Amino acid sequence: MTPSILPSKKSTAKKHVIAMDVGTTTMRACLFDGKCQLVAVAEEPIKLEFSGSDAEGVRAEIDPDLLWDQFCSVLRGVIDVVKDISSICSLGISCQRNTFICWNKQSGLPCHKFVTWKDCRARDECKRWNNSLTLKALNTFGGLLYFLTRQSRFKSARMFAFLSAMVTHRLMVTISQSPELQLLMKQGNLMFGCLDTWLIHKLTGGRVHITEPSNASMDWGRTLLSIISFPTSLLPKHTFTAGRPLASVDSHLFGINVEIGAVAGDQQAALFATGGWNKGDVNISLGTGSFMDVNTGTCPHASMRGLYPLVAWRFPTIYCYTAEGCAHDTALILKWAESIGLFVDVTDTSSMAKRAKPSDLCFVPAFGGIQTPINDYSACCAFLGIRPDTTKEQMVRSILESIAFRVYQIWDTVRKEVGFKLSHIVRCCGGVSANDFVCETVSTLINRPLQRIREQNFASARGIAMMAGLTAGLWNLENLPEMVCVEKTFDPIASQRDILLERFRKWEAHLKRCLHFYD
Repeated sequence: MTPSILPSKKSTAKKHVIAMDVGTTTMRACLFDGKCQLVAVAEEPIKLEFSGSDAEGVRAEIDPDLLWDQFCSVLRGVIDVVKDISSICSLGISCQRNTFICWNKQSGLPCHKFVTWKDCRARDECKRWNNSLTLKALNTFGGLLYFLTRQSRFKSARMFAFLSAMVTHRLMVTISQSPELQLLMKQGNLMFGCLDTWLIHKLTGGRVHITEPSNASMDWGRTLLSIISFPTSLLPKHTFTAGRPLASVDSHLFGINVEIGAVAGDQQAALFATGGWNKGDVNISLGTGSFMDVNTGTCPHASMRGLYPLVAWRFPTIYCYTAEGCAHDTALILKWAESIGLFVDVTDTSSMAKRAKPSDLCFVPAFGGIQTPINDYSACCAFLGIRPDTTKEQMVRSILESIAFRVYQIWDTVRKEVGFKLSHIVRCCGGVSANDFVCETVSTLINRPLQRIREQNFASARGIAMMAGLTAGLWNLENLPEMVCVEKTFDPIASQRDILLERFRKWEAHLKRCLHFYD
């Protein structure tokens, strides 16, 4: 497939940074100039392959050969826009997290397709472990130690549960079902990595096997990995997110001499792009999923209600953490609604929702279950309250409201848990944030101004470009604020808040009826 490239004219800027954004739905290469202005974009849709049944856990995979072809295609697309290729100073990569692959150490060939973060093959195995005496003992012991010491790491142990979105059990299930993987591991010829590791391995001609902290699931927590007998010998070496070059791209691949200056998870890169550099800063990313990331400074947050402590980024002199809550199906429910004819163009949905007559219709967005703060992967998706006179506008409104309600659930969890002041202004990005109705509803619910950044579709790419440019010395930390541009600010509508909160409470009651549906 030929990538879509804009613009087609040559760029004559003296310095360039290329940002590769490998998302769940789109493969994108973005070319930025020496002031971090977007110059060109090349992109292709990523094909997600679904198989299996609800009973056994739906599998969600990506063909690695096709993904690599697309990566090379869009990267060459923006390289061709540059008049002088020696002006390309750095390459940054942001990517979907918790998507992994195994390959043969000798041949370099993949042993299976990418197992994505949306894959549910380990659902039953996670449930078995969560009901095991081992994990119950860990929870009890963690609770006791937290009571005695008040150290937050023990609070995490008290509430810890395995989720199918984590790499650990999906990898172990994949290995247990493959004699080939078992033999290669026994021979010491099995290589493993998440998407960042595999891309760096490919870009360096197989010379480098590393990962960076924001992409390392559970920060390679050795205690938990030892409890479940995870094969830790497979884990790649840790490095920095940015601040010094991670590796050099094999010049034979694209005809350029360039270093990989930054690698980060997509949501962490988006937090960086929206200016979330200080403790208490919040970014809401509305794309494939809805993600809320809160900068927790130099300390990870131990959650009792399903927020996950993650590394935001690691520079040679800076280590920053984030607490993250998520809802997985944001873009999927809109694509589904379009596929069944509720609307023709997604850009029409905001006006459709505003035209809808009041109704008691509710939508529960749970194709992949309900995540933070409930974490029920057996919940079902549902419309509740459909009547003979229900209109498409009302159905669209209930879908958009459900996106905002899930964001508010996560916000309420964050607000009650973090124990420090959150920024008065919250920022948002991602394709779905282009929907004014969703942004207005979120702003009113959280009772804070919500700022939508410019070029919201490219937040992850911009964030990783900002990091890569820091590594290359194109700019410094003091230059970063001028790179964050706000497109529109949504202020809370005080007269509507009580009405919205009442609808939210009714929606939460309907949500409870959809939990544990597939158990």
